[in-house]
Amino acid sequence: MGIMDELTASLLKDQSIDKSGSIVVAVSGGADSMALLHILHQLAPKLGLTLIAAHVNHGFREQSLAEAELVRSYCMERNILCEMIELDMPAYLEQTNENSQAASRKRRYAFFHDVAQRYGAYAIALAHHADDQAETVLMHVLRGSGLSGISGMQNRRNEKNVELIRPLLRMRKNELILLCQQEQVPYLEDSSNFSRDYHRNELRLDVIPLLERYNPQLVDSLGRLAEIASEEDAWLQQQTEDRFRQLVSKQEQSFVVSCHALCNEPIALQRRLIKLILSYLSQEATTISFDGIERIRHIAANHAHQTYRMDVGEGIMCIREYEMLRLVHIKHYERLRSTSTSLSMALEQLPCKLQFGKWLIHADIIPSDELPQLQSKHEAAFDATILSFPLHIRSRKSGDRMQVLGLNGTKKVQDMFVDGKIALAERDTYPIIVDHEDRVLWVPGLRRSSIGLVQSHTRLIVFIQCSRHT
Repeated sequence: MGIMDELTASLLKDQSIDKSGSIVVAVSGGADSMALLHILHQLAPKLGLTLIAAHVNHGFREQSLAEAELVRSYCMERNILCEMIELDMPAYLEQTNENSQAASRKRRYAFFHDVAQRYGAYAIALAHHADDQAETVLMHVLRGSGLSGISGMQNRRNEKNVELIRPLLRMRKNELILLCQQEQVPYLEDSSNFSRDYHRNELRLDVIPLLERYNPQLVDSLGRLAEIASEEDAWLQQQTEDRFRQLVSKQEQSFVVSCHALCNEPIALQRRLIKLILSYLSQEATTISFDGIERIRHIAANHAHQTYRMDVGEGIMCIREYEMLRLVHIKHYERLRSTSTSLSMALEQLPCKLQFGKWLIHADIIPSDELPQLQSKHEAAFDATILSFPLHIRSRKSGDRMQVLGLNGTKKVQDMFVDGKIALAERDTYPIIVDHEDRVLWVPGLRRSSIGLVQSHTRLIVFIQCSRHT
């Protein structure tokens, strides 16, 4: 069996391509991508495939024009559809100051997705092979990555409703070069592959050959490590998503989880839950370091932190609110804090229902003999003849104090929030009922004042009910 037959059999056994239809093949002009295009072209009639070769000229090297011409000629001779684009990446990078490799990848993949959409392709085939996988895994090991990083590249995953597939991920680079030689498939070697200006090239040219002195099967070993880690990572991720649905609630633009519930999970799931929440808040938040994740875990576990705020980086705030942990993007947190929510109720408008932030407030004026039995701290009754009208509902002010029922003197509303364990993020939008003289009458759910007490001679009552609106 020749190398072409071996690689084809391996690809079919792996089921990397399991259905007919259109596939975009990313072709650079190097041995690996030309080998991939050649194998898929041979298999196309058998599998019912329509191939669209996609080539990107980044404009970095003089050799780029020759690569583009090689791909164009190969496709033309075999009636393979071919799409090409020329990018002036040097000029783009000068304008944006982005990382050259990251920016090139972003624009390259954007072109592949555009081609896939135009042709209705269900997949984009990439020519990464076993040596690429070994380099990726080793890079992530050196960076201190967890299972997700050690998993390396996936042989298939969904991105923007298209599958990214890597049919050659178990094949060695030397096998692909041998195929090109035996099948007379033209290719050009990228001269930048030999430049030690790139970290990946140093690993390929220097580090991996050195390590192969200790394990000649290093590339295969790293590939197996990636496969094992990938399967275990997928299982853990599923467990994390299940626990996320059970433990985490979304409140406006933030995510909230019980500190107790989080800390009761295995440490591995704690870290993954935090990372999953961060990923929902911001794509940039996924770059928060291991130390950043651990700081968030420490805030949840340390009961000395009853209320605590910390900027964890990438625009994310971590807020401990007694037994609840809140993660929120700082722009949403500041907007919530700066939003004015003052409302007013006038006596002549009663009865009325108003929404105040997350609260529904129902106020009425009734005869004393119609006053129902008060059921909770979210209901209050006042002697209408004692109050100064109109009444108002407003958010807290600095220095707010109440003449509390049952206490001598006054008490700060701030202290009531602390005693009642009202979350920091909720205090600025918590309803406070005051009269026209701005005397604090009632903080629903917490305390009421001694002003306007209903007595035996009271004839007319202001009855107010507050409930949380979801």
